[in-house]
Amino acid sequence: MGFLSNLFGREQRARVDDPVFWQHIFTNLGAATKSNQTVTPEASSALKSTTTYACVRVLAETIASLPLMIYRRNKGGGKEPAQEHYLYTILHDSPNMYQSSFEFREMQMGHLCLRGNAFTYKEIDGGGRIVNLYPLNPARMTVKRNKSQEIIYEYIHDDGKIEQISSEYIWHPKGLSSDGIMGLCPISLVREAIGLGLSAEEHEARLMANAVRPSGVLEYPGRLQEDARKTLKDSFQEGHTGENIFKTMLLEGGLKWTQVGMKNVDAQFLELRNFQVEDICRVFRVPAVLVQHPDKSATYASAEQFFLSFVVHTIRPWTVRIEQSANKSLLTEKERKKYFIEHKLDGLLRGDISARYKSYEIGIKNGWLSANDIRELENMNPRIGGDEYYPPIGSQSKGGEGNATAST
Repeated sequence: MGFLSNLFGREQRARVDDPVFWQHIFTNLGAATKSNQTVTPEASSALKSTTTYACVRVLAETIASLPLMIYRRNKGGGKEPAQEHYLYTILHDSPNMYQSSFEFREMQMGHLCLRGNAFTYKEIDGGGRIVNLYPLNPARMTVKRNKSQEIIYEYIHDDGKIEQISSEYIWHPKGLSSDGIMGLCPISLVREAIGLGLSAEEHEARLMANAVRPSGVLEYPGRLQEDARKTLKDSFQEGHTGENIFKTMLLEGGLKWTQVGMKNVDAQFLELRNFQVEDICRVFRVPAVLVQHPDKSATYASAEQFFLSFVVHTIRPWTVRIEQSANKSLLTEKERKKYFIEHKLDGLLRGDISARYKSYEIGIKNGWLSANDIRELENMNPRIGGDEYYPPIGSQSKGGEGNATAST
């Protein structure tokens, strides 16, 4: 309970005399980009980029929405949900006293996207069973190896206290790694791309707040006195900038508006914005259309093929990464022989209704699907007599029940 009391402690006390404390401070300061933007893995920094925020949401919410199940291996093959296992409720419903399963796994995936690492403290009872899972702030964690090559985790609490935690108590899924201990931080690796996108957004915001639209010059046939010039300028700025940017101009006294040739510059700016959206989407392997950006380059025969590609190439690698980490960290070696943890991807992999029903028909006719198999896939309750498998069409019975052989 020592770690938990520190984890939920209220006292705020800086440990300025501790070198590890300063190591975390400098690590999280980030570096200014060439576009004059400071981008760090902190959510308050990286997620200022609308595209980054959208990509992280797509990944975090999609994976958090998938049921995370613990299954029991059947002796004759196959699997069944292991509702009797103590981890079933923790993974499927609620891992701790203040988070639902969705909220916990959404947060975990957000940490993986922004920092490449997610850390969870495992509260273990006297019988060796996990009773709660608590998410930890990855910005406060350092991972080391001791002289015995064992992995040790050092965590900075709110009060500045640094605590060493055995790997036995930490669940640590990680992204792409160069040393096998810590995942690489995606935001640090691509901060220039994110910084450029932030600069473009900032530039456009300033332009919309201050610039005159349409851009051009006012021409007057004579010479204006200083007072008249100032009055005209102030009146024009007040009437046609900021919230009044698109209001109709009323010109009098010989004034003439001449459009300034900004179309090429505007087009290049829009092209830059589009490129930055696509560049950040490329980093997270999220299709641009899922962040509400039109993607003219990608062509799919149907929406079904599009989402299948997204599941196979984007979601599936993350689910496998998390599943293998969970099996290794949350189950004992003995338990892994009988149980395993896995996401249910059925909902994402299902095609449109006509394609599903056609495949079900093929399964029924060829004897490898029963009515209850199909009802389970469609999230329906089983029915009496629905477990029967019919012999494939074209086979015939010889000698009695159960001796169906394929006809020639």
